[in-house]
Amino acid sequence: MDFRFKDYLSMPLQLLRINRSMKAAPYRNKEDFEKELLVRLREMCIYAYEHVPFYKEWFHDADFSPYQMQSFEYFERLPVLDKDVVRNNYDRLISDEAEKLGAVECETSGSTGTPMQFLLDNNVNTASLALFNRTWNMCKDWNITKPQATISGYAEGEWKYNRFSKILYLSSFHLNEETVLNFYNLILKYKVKFIRGYPSSLYRFAQLLNERNLHLQFDVMFSGAETLLPFQREFIEEFFKGKVIDHYTHWERTASICECMEGRLHAQNDYGFHEILDANNRSVKEGVGRLVCTGLYNRAMPLIRYDTRDLAEWETEISCPCGSNFPIVKKIWGRIEDIVVTPEGVLVGRLDAAFKYNKNIKLAYIYQPNIENIIVNIYPFDDFSLKTEKPLLEQELRKRVGSTIKIQYKIVNKEDIPFTPAGKVRFVVSDVDKKYQNTEFEL
Repeated sequence: MDFRFKDYLSMPLQLLRINRSMKAAPYRNKEDFEKELLVRLREMCIYAYEHVPFYKEWFHDADFSPYQMQSFEYFERLPVLDKDVVRNNYDRLISDEAEKLGAVECETSGSTGTPMQFLLDNNVNTASLALFNRTWNMCKDWNITKPQATISGYAEGEWKYNRFSKILYLSSFHLNEETVLNFYNLILKYKVKFIRGYPSSLYRFAQLLNERNLHLQFDVMFSGAETLLPFQREFIEEFFKGKVIDHYTHWERTASICECMEGRLHAQNDYGFHEILDANNRSVKEGVGRLVCTGLYNRAMPLIRYDTRDLAEWETEISCPCGSNFPIVKKIWGRIEDIVVTPEGVLVGRLDAAFKYNKNIKLAYIYQPNIENIIVNIYPFDDFSLKTEKPLLEQELRKRVGSTIKIQYKIVNKEDIPFTPAGKVRFVVSDVDKKYQNTEFEL
């Protein structure tokens, strides 16, 4: 999840209030915080019942009354809401107050090739800015007002600088041996104090700088949107001589799991309520389970017990030297995909975003047999026409992989899609440059 300042500044008083609350939340007495969390969950469920048509029926079928909710165990009566249910009930999941709440339509990039639309309101947008502000203020030497650089999926050109937000956008799709010197000079020109981006992009940037004997130092780097692998963390921290802070979020804005200065991941339950469930939707205390979250701010389109389709595991350790009382997550599994390597040597991740404008694709994955070629495998809806939709898909892919690599398109059946046991699609499968691919585990 990224942010745009213009989405967040319509409620300055609300921002001050949420900022104040978020600053204190991690250090509050655990019992008092959990009582308040239960109240906020109940209030969200009552709102959803009274203003969102879908939830009135959903709650009734589960024999759940939000007015009677006095425990987390009672909350667990509710079934899990998955992405397909959201897609199929989009109109009925919208609050009757959505317009008054300043709702705007957004969509996920669709890691399976199928974007999911949803609404975000002013309140959750403001809370998201406060969340990032808290994350970026973990050390007195950094804050949200200082110049920063982000190396991620900016596809409109090589770079852009926003003077208002002091953010230097560097395109991961254009990061290579030829552009790295320009990126380096831009960071110096705009006096960037900290950097954030996809782990694969931060890792490649450090590699390219090292190869050119160019040196940058950052006290902190923030990674997100992909799983941060141990070898990436080690090299990034060693090269930039700072600490990587890993932050798990998503566009739906129900989840936020952030690493603290002590290196532990905390489920930030003042932003969204995080659960880890087994295959029968029972709470998991030990071992790996599905990460299911309930947003606490977005009323335009509440997502209650929403399945992120990622896996996580609670840490049995109950306290952290950082002082935060938020639950500790041992590890998050998910968002792991291979990387396309172009003939120019550019490593391109997060290619799922190229598919977000093609609405007639159910599922898709990319296979790279060698450095000169990629094969785009498409499982389409009935209305899909390759001739009609190929130009837009080609345009979006070319923004990211460049003009020299050959792209072949192939229509496949659902059984040809490489699902993992967790129900995910391994979006990119590559036989090229295996040292860049994830081999730590298979979900």
